[in-house]
This record gives sequence, C-alpha cells and structure tokens, in this order.
Amino acid sequence: MSKRSKFCEFDKKTREEIYTRDNNRCIYCGGTFGLGIAHVFVSRAHGGKGCKENGVLLCTKCHGNLDNGNDIQKRVDINNYCCDYLYSKYENIDKQSLIYDKWRIYKWKY
Repeated sequence: MSKRSKFCEFDKKTREEIYTRDNNRCIYCGGTFGLGIAHVFVSRAHGGKGCKENGVLLCTKCHGNLDNGNDIQKRVDINNYCCDYLYSKYENIDKQSLIYDKWRIYKWKY
C-alpha cells in the first residue's frame, strides 16, 4: 500500500470513533443500512486524509448522492450539511492539513 493510500484510509480506530460519534446512523437521513464513511472536505481522490475531522457516516444512498449524484442541489445540500456537522464537532478544522500532498494537489488544481 502506498503512503498516499495509508494517509487517505480511515484506520480501524478512526472508523470506530466516527461510528460512535455519529451514533451508527447516516448523519444526513438517519438511516442505518449500508453505512460507510465519506470524505467531506477533501475527497480521497484528491488526497483527503482519513481522519475524523474529514469523515462522516453516510448510508449508501446519501454517499452516492454526495459523490456522484445527478441532482446538483442535493449534492450541495448534503455537502453543506456534512461540513456544518463537522464544524459543530471540531471548532478549528484546517482544511490544508487534510491534504496528503499539498504541492502536487496545488499544481494539479491550477
């Protein structure tokens, strides 16, 4: 496994913390079926860190809508809800600290 993959994965302890924090429910719809952890501020594809400040518990449907949904407004609503939720849990989230390789990401984006 590459360093980047290790950085982006949610390790066992972090997964347990997120499931406990989010009460074993999708934070958006409250569902309990098909739960998984979604990267919020910085996606895994963009080098997002696998930490509790960047992950929330979502059901398969909500996670799919967040990542690949055709309804843009729904994607924005879920993303905003997840961001507000994480800000309510952790006051000072530094989004730059959630990126694996800042220089490569910076060059790629611009």
